[in-house]
Amino acid sequence: MPIPRRKKEVRVKLQIKPKDRAQCSYSGLVEPSNLSLNLYIISYIIMIMISSTQYLVFFAVCGFGLATWRLLGRKDSVYESSSKIWTKLDIAGDTFAQKMVSLKAIIRSCPITSVPELANDGYLKFNRALGRPFALPTPWVRSGALMILPPSKIPLLLRPDKTNEATWINLHGLVENVQLPYVVADPDVYLNVLQFEVVRRKMQSRDMSRLAPTTAEELELSFKDIWGVDKEWKEINGWEGCGRIIARSSQRMLFGLPLSRDPALLETSRQYATSLLVGGAIINCIPLSVRWLLGPLVALRAKYYQAKFVKILLPVVEERIRIWEADKNSGPEDFLQWMIPICASEGSSQLEPRRIALRLVSILIPLIYAICFVFAHCVFDILGSPDSAEVLAGLEDECRRVSSQPGGLASSENINQLFRADSALRESMRMSGVSVTNLFRDVLSGELDVGDGLRVGPGVRMAFPTQNIHLDPENYENPLQFDAFRFSRKFESEKEAIGERELATTTTPTFLPFSYGRHACPGRYFAVQVMKQALAYLVLHYDVELVGGPAKRMALGNTMVPAVNTQMRIKQKE
Repeated sequence: MPIPRRKKEVRVKLQIKPKDRAQCSYSGLVEPSNLSLNLYIISYIIMIMISSTQYLVFFAVCGFGLATWRLLGRKDSVYESSSKIWTKLDIAGDTFAQKMVSLKAIIRSCPITSVPELANDGYLKFNRALGRPFALPTPWVRSGALMILPPSKIPLLLRPDKTNEATWINLHGLVENVQLPYVVADPDVYLNVLQFEVVRRKMQSRDMSRLAPTTAEELELSFKDIWGVDKEWKEINGWEGCGRIIARSSQRMLFGLPLSRDPALLETSRQYATSLLVGGAIINCIPLSVRWLLGPLVALRAKYYQAKFVKILLPVVEERIRIWEADKNSGPEDFLQWMIPICASEGSSQLEPRRIALRLVSILIPLIYAICFVFAHCVFDILGSPDSAEVLAGLEDECRRVSSQPGGLASSENINQLFRADSALRESMRMSGVSVTNLFRDVLSGELDVGDGLRVGPGVRMAFPTQNIHLDPENYENPLQFDAFRFSRKFESEKEAIGERELATTTTPTFLPFSYGRHACPGRYFAVQVMKQALAYLVLHYDVELVGGPAKRMALGNTMVPAVNTQMRIKQKE
């Protein structure tokens, strides 16, 4: 179906008169309409009913009652079938819904479980073929859809957040991705992100030599304590086994000793992270019409572990503040101590111990558990590849050579020479991403000119099809094949400058796990260094293999659920 074009400039806003149309394309199997979100509610109930988490049964009952009430109250009970891809976005102000005649059709185009398919459909038909944005249906945002910009618009991310024409930010999308407002009662913690200022000042590439010895020491102890030193095979849960190693080692940098090794704190942080990530994904799938009721209930588990975590942290935070007030240049070298003067510079209210503790808790997901996710899936991808034996041998050869140099894996200079390990991590991030779409942007004021006669105003959340970009054969040869040394192979026999390599920390328009442009992840240098240290220690000291082959991942809304049930067999090498 040809795409209708308007000669005049099109302005996209949350509330627009029915006569106006956005110059976008609608990705999906159904037609947008002014119906309520009944089908979204049904999809949510189905998802809840198959969940193994017992405390969510209550939400299912509530949802079923609400859905039944809404369906019985409908005036138009006849659903019209449509298999066309709508090529323009109706922005009359109502949220999107779908007209269907069968349960099968509902499930096929459900924006809760089929985001990868819908995004791929829109990417191929509109982003890549026509260079045009499209609308991806989702109950996550108030408008009922994300505006997915084509890859050609990625240079927009180089623009300042504030210009004469508009102000746009990435913070709202990041916060709502895990639904922090339902868990953290203090909005200043996630809107005034002083904790990220610590990352920008203290955790850049130039700082890695100072951090490497600490994480190297803790990684070795963590592997021995958590994986053990048995010479006989034993089976472990791969997701938890890898995650615990990274979490403990990284939290040493956050809180220092002895707190970072406290079993109660480590278990509480793990439970909190899991509850927040799972709860956020579920809340994002709940229609806004009932989210006010179900959202706080879903968030209860995360709030419980957050309170428990803060209770453990408070005495340490209070003691650190006293140390800093007595001598501004004293105290341990860790994230907590770095954050105190930064908070103090913003006023006495920012030195409140509970607020600082909440900031530490809030940094867990982007700084610690994101690393756990990537490292675990890198291990799974390596072990699940057809040439895993050759990959492991290649990694071991490189890691043994580098670790034998003065300083070993405690030297950032040595770690920077682990090009095969770096390539394996970059390749895994390319293939096994956290989400389907990413790089969210919201216009706060004014109208943003994104080109092609399209101006975007407040109320529309934009994103990029990152998963599709990473799996596009125009960007990568054999993109569905995990090739651990894809980014290092061509340099094995060539004398190339390191600056010309595409490292795991290098952001490009075709590699976006760490974002791109002005808001590229400031913690990526620490994340990659820790993962390279961990991967090197693993291949040097353990034999590892998957049990039952690589696990298949599924989507829950925009989130790619991690392979939490993956089992591994491990033993220490002779």
